Amino acid sequence: MLQAPPLLFAYKEKRMTQWLEFSVEADREAVEAISELFTRYGWNQGVAIEEPILPHVDEDKYEIDLSKPVTIRTWVPADPKAEQARVAMESNLWHLGQIRYVSPLKVEVKEEEDWNNAWKEHFHVLRIGQHMVIQPSWREHSSEPGDHVIVLDPGSAFGTGLHQTTRLCLAALEDYVRGGMRVLDLGTGSGVLAIGAARLGAGAVLAVDIDDVAVRATRENMALNPAVAPLITAAPGTIENVKGESFDLIVANIIARVIIEVAASLAAALKPDGLLIASGIIAERADEVAIALAAAGFHHYERRQEGDWVALVAGLKERHP
Repeated sequence: MLQAPPLLFAYKEKRMTQWLEFSVEADREAVEAISELFTRYGWNQGVAIEEPILPHVDEDKYEIDLSKPVTIRTWVPADPKAEQARVAMESNLWHLGQIRYVSPLKVEVKEEEDWNNAWKEHFHVLRIGQHMVIQPSWREHSSEPGDHVIVLDPGSAFGTGLHQTTRLCLAALEDYVRGGMRVLDLGTGSGVLAIGAARLGAGAVLAVDIDDVAVRATRENMALNPAVAPLITAAPGTIENVKGESFDLIVANIIARVIIEVAASLAAALKPDGLLIASGIIAERADEVAIALAAAGFHHYERRQEGDWVALVAGLKERHP
């Protein structure tokens, strides 16, 4: 879904001596809107989301403090257009701040050498569920027995696993993926869910996204996970591009509106006993999504929630969770 298109690539494409780092702290409910705003002005749409961290005795583990605000950052070249970007962002943030908590926009000058690695500071090894682990490619991690490690470069993609919706989906995949399943990752972003499904034993995974940048990023992250990369196919497209295909499981971490719009197509792409994991759903719209899925023939099995975000697990075959 979110969060960090290719910043490192941008640095190599155009050499500059200074960058401006724009950042705000905000309520979790405002993160998606601010990220979308920052993608309009950030270099190559680059956005980083920094969760407040509770320290852990083990250096490669931590917990997210859900009681504190989230920091959102983007980077803009220090050129004559930067002031225009600042004014536009401040105006939009002011309006958003009338609804949710948003701190004043902070601006810091970053030398090119500092900026090259600045965004990496905000990504850590993250454990999700029982055995799912997201490992940024530049950090070390000592695996525990049974771990399913996803090596990821958050600087080259949307979706780092830090957002609640991604965590909800990964935890649900851990519970529902079975060996040999054919899985569709709709709106793949960074490919984190596709790679996770493959790590959990899926026999084949199709990862699709409407954004060509996301598809390229997924392929790059597949290369960081060579053990499962042959099981994954990444391609541009939507649910309409997989008509005629049939999947054991679909994971759709997108947004409520789109899930509602494509509910019937999701049902058509599933085997009769297949499962749907749908997320990217703000809590206040969860019932609306559940109703749309029911109208498409789905039975609602499970609702999972983290903060204000919800994931629904549903299937075409009536059964108990």
